[in-house]
Amino acid sequence: MQYWWFSAIVGIIALGSGALAAWLHRHIRASYIVAMCIAAVLIAYKTCEFGYYRIIGHPEYPVEFSHISYFIIGATMLTGVKKMRFFAAFCGSAGGIGYLIATMLSPDSMVTGMSSTYYVVVGVIQHELLFFVGLLLMFNIQRHGYRDIWVPIAGTAAIIGFSLLVYYHYVYPDYINVDKIVIIKIVKGTIIGYLIGEENLTPAIQIVTAIAIAILAIAVMLLFLWLNNKMFDKTEREAAQAGIQLPRTDDLGIAPWIKKAIDEYREKKKG
Repeated sequence: MQYWWFSAIVGIIALGSGALAAWLHRHIRASYIVAMCIAAVLIAYKTCEFGYYRIIGHPEYPVEFSHISYFIIGATMLTGVKKMRFFAAFCGSAGGIGYLIATMLSPDSMVTGMSSTYYVVVGVIQHELLFFVGLLLMFNIQRHGYRDIWVPIAGTAAIIGFSLLVYYHYVYPDYINVDKIVIIKIVKGTIIGYLIGEENLTPAIQIVTAIAIAILAIAVMLLFLWLNNKMFDKTEREAAQAGIQLPRTDDLGIAPWIKKAIDEYREKKKG
């Protein structure tokens, strides 16, 4: 626990993110605009980062769950595709929580695995912003329906499938760190080796670990949906008592803006 301070810093920032998200809860459109701005910065930064790696010929690609989450959240927020918001919220929240848990359990490896202090700081900032946007999407912007749970399940399955293609070198054949991909370790059940030691891993332990994590992931999705609905029940009840209408976010994003422009053009043409 040489780098205990690192775990403390991440925990403090995570708590601050949660408090700020809670403060923004009553401001639905403000929450969306804040999330959209942060998502735009994240997707732009990650695009430049991985683009730079390609330019210099360094075999570094977006293969981790959190890497892919940056692009899912960015694309979802900027396009305004409503059906994808719960999946993007799950990606951001899960990516941030996973980083937080890893930091608390093994702060030493989280620091020593970085090549410089710069990457340590940037890593913390990126994951905490990812976590914050995930919180805003999960609880502040809209009510998520239980019937939409298939979207994050199918999306997560697609991410796992993509990671397996990378692992077996069908995608990014020059990527050499396939054994370090966290989601592969989860699928194989070897992630528990960080706690019990890799020498103690057995096929039975790996199978139980993989199944337990899959069940936990679905349970977390259901918990998020339950909390989201409870919060919006309260918000809608208070709004009704105050005689105000909650603002909508259906008109925010590139897709709604394009649709609005087309509708206005058609109306003008008819006129």
